[in-house]
Amino acid sequence: MPSKELAGVFEPGTTPSGGFLHALSVELRSYLHRYAGRKVAFPSHARDSPRRARRLLDLLGAPDRCLPIVHVIGTKGKGSTAAILESILRAAGRRTGLYTSPHLHSPRERIRIQGALISRPAFAGGCHRLLPLLEESLSWDDLGPATLFEGLTALALQHFVRYGVEVAIVEAGMGGQSDATAALTPILTLLTPVSLDHQAHLGETLSAIAAEKVGVVPPGGLVLSAPQPDEAWGEILRHCRAAGASLRRADPSPLEGPGLAGRHQEVNAGLALAAAGALRERGWEIPDEAVAQGLREVRWPGRLEVVASRPLTIVDVAHNPASAQALAESLLALFPRRPCLFLLGCSADKDLAGIVAALAPLADGAVAARAHHYRAADPHGLASLWHRHDVPAEVVPEVREALERIRMWAGPGGLVCACGSFFVVAEVREALGLAVREDWPEPIVPSKNFQI
Repeated sequence: MPSKELAGVFEPGTTPSGGFLHALSVELRSYLHRYAGRKVAFPSHARDSPRRARRLLDLLGAPDRCLPIVHVIGTKGKGSTAAILESILRAAGRRTGLYTSPHLHSPRERIRIQGALISRPAFAGGCHRLLPLLEESLSWDDLGPATLFEGLTALALQHFVRYGVEVAIVEAGMGGQSDATAALTPILTLLTPVSLDHQAHLGETLSAIAAEKVGVVPPGGLVLSAPQPDEAWGEILRHCRAAGASLRRADPSPLEGPGLAGRHQEVNAGLALAAAGALRERGWEIPDEAVAQGLREVRWPGRLEVVASRPLTIVDVAHNPASAQALAESLLALFPRRPCLFLLGCSADKDLAGIVAALAPLADGAVAARAHHYRAADPHGLASLWHRHDVPAEVVPEVREALERIRMWAGPGGLVCACGSFFVVAEVREALGLAVREDWPEPIVPSKNFQI
């Protein structure tokens, strides 16, 4: 059912898209227009992201230097792992900050203290303090202009320090050495499972992606890694040895409670538990009772989340073949005898054939849709992929209408799973009245190196 973290924050009707963020969004769109024109003069713009983030942080007084940071990198399960660890540390009495991306309904979801989203006034105030620095970055002849993701990273750390956070858990964006969060110096790095995703940016093989991901580990750092494919593990081990970093493997652990379902979450829970153990070694007081409470009470919307009944309707942000496979295995284990239909919408730059292939063995039918996002894939192409696996599929481009169609198709006793992208999951939750979108600008010109 609806997440406690979002319930009461995005209540239906409280904040339409033209609400409190509208004026701010207009200003940011103006910046993005000038950013897009300026960025083209810097061919290595993406690689300089950590340096720009570092400069923004320093201009804000280097807030990241004032608190311990746990950096969560990898491909699958970064957000869930970060959420589990945050829940454990909060239960242990620590004042926590959590920075994640992307968001479902509002950019405020990315910045949380003690589990609560940054308030509207605090977020607007932080953005208005940030805007002059973004404007200044348009004249950075050595690095090029700053992205909004770099700006939000700096804003989040400043907010955490301003409000007395004792530990910050920071999820990498796309991840890798071109990620803004690579500007930070963590006390601990958590590496979630590496799989093929964002190949155009990170590399075409598991070893190349692993090298890009683990390249952010600071010299002499401590790395805790989930189990990895052999091809990735060899590269991780090589880099950690070269950097003089300690590397430990974290084994999966059962995750009790209703917050996060699925066997794949045991991998994320094991990594979070290993992090709690490493912090204990540093003298942090984290009682066993707090660990149990944190595992029991963690909530993370959009991850095997039940959002409606009759028919049972689940949303999941699985958006690459590996996460789609984990989703399929979880659905089969949890609901072995229910007919299953998928509402699928993906970003065009994903491995669409691989995603459909992972879900097809479970599918009794599918509806292909397209989220309101410039990266969304053509739903007719998605439908043709379902047909290759002899799965009946229809095209209903609008997500809201697609949801109505597939729920009618499934009937009261069926199972509906909406997945494929954060954008589709967000629109499904909004269509069901669980949330209302808050305005936030998108890139003016689609760019493969743009982080929003």
